[in-house]
Amino acid sequence: MIRRGFLKDMLGAAWTGGTLLEQAVFRATQARAQSAGAPASLFTIEKVAEGIYAAIAKPTALINCNAAIFENSSDLLIVDTHSKPSAVVALVSQLKKEVAAKPVRYIVNSHFHWDHTQGTPTYRKIALHADIVSSAATRRLLAENGAERLRGSVEAARKSLDALKEKLSTARTREAKAHFATAISETNAYLREVANYAPELPNVTTDGRLVIHDKAHELHVIFSGRAHTAGDVAVFCPQKKVIATGDALHGFMPYMFDGYPREWPGTLRGWAKLDFAHVIPGHAAVQHSKDRFMNMAGYIEELTEAVVKGKGAGRTAEQLQQTITPASLKSLTRGGYGDFLGDSLKKYRFLDPSLSKAVIISDGVKENIAHIYGALGRA
Repeated sequence: MIRRGFLKDMLGAAWTGGTLLEQAVFRATQARAQSAGAPASLFTIEKVAEGIYAAIAKPTALINCNAAIFENSSDLLIVDTHSKPSAVVALVSQLKKEVAAKPVRYIVNSHFHWDHTQGTPTYRKIALHADIVSSAATRRLLAENGAERLRGSVEAARKSLDALKEKLSTARTREAKAHFATAISETNAYLREVANYAPELPNVTTDGRLVIHDKAHELHVIFSGRAHTAGDVAVFCPQKKVIATGDALHGFMPYMFDGYPREWPGTLRGWAKLDFAHVIPGHAAVQHSKDRFMNMAGYIEELTEAVVKGKGAGRTAEQLQQTITPASLKSLTRGGYGDFLGDSLKKYRFLDPSLSKAVIISDGVKENIAHIYGALGRA
């Protein structure tokens, strides 16, 4: 439970000097964060380097992203804002206890997807003077698609409730019953939280590299090409050798609905040339090598080549899903990348506990094939 004085303690003079309207907004944010069914503990904080932390999202029915926290000399920069207000309030409260009682000064949206940006308005309410930073493309995509993507996530969540209730009614094990009951509770909580959501647009954008010079270190916000979306940025700290990548690189299978599969591997390889030793990804565990950059780039390249070849031969996406399997992809079988993905998805995604790693990876490949097939004509 988040204590009543949290926002007052965090904001100090900004709270006591605020208008009655501002205080009402802050209290409303707390109330939504404390809504029934919303888990109280959403993140595990991990120190990655001196003054740099990863907030690793725990599995929830409506997915949250990780956050990267860069502690500057007098404030914080936070990469990505999760899918709902309660995640923001929970994380800021946790940071105050476990990291530093410093104000949030910069918020970076690594890309425009809902599970990385729907908490931004709540950060704006809590951190009144913070700058919101992104690529120019991400700002445009949020303006054009943010509200629509919310409606999509809400519609999908509502539709899922009937299926979840059916699965709960037929579940045979205690583990399965607990899983589906939690999913129903968290889905209802999410729907309540985002009822009045409107996108908050970045006020600082870059088409290349933006550098924040702080006494503690430099922070480079880098856009160097399309990947997971048209506007992915990484945040790189050269002094501490840490990079935060959003969903351009993470521990799950790549999500390609808005992706650029012909360009994505090049963006990854370009970032891999930077001098870093630690990676804070958009989802799943912190990585301590560049191996997964090469793994993911190789997988996207191999699968894209197979889909291009099949589409050129007149085959449908459904036909390709039957012939392109995980076992046929060297990028998944070589070096244990497929096993890594399966283990990571089982640990960090809120998945039906009955699903095996093999089924999870097979379903992921099929989804990737469908998305690549559709993306090949994207400008």
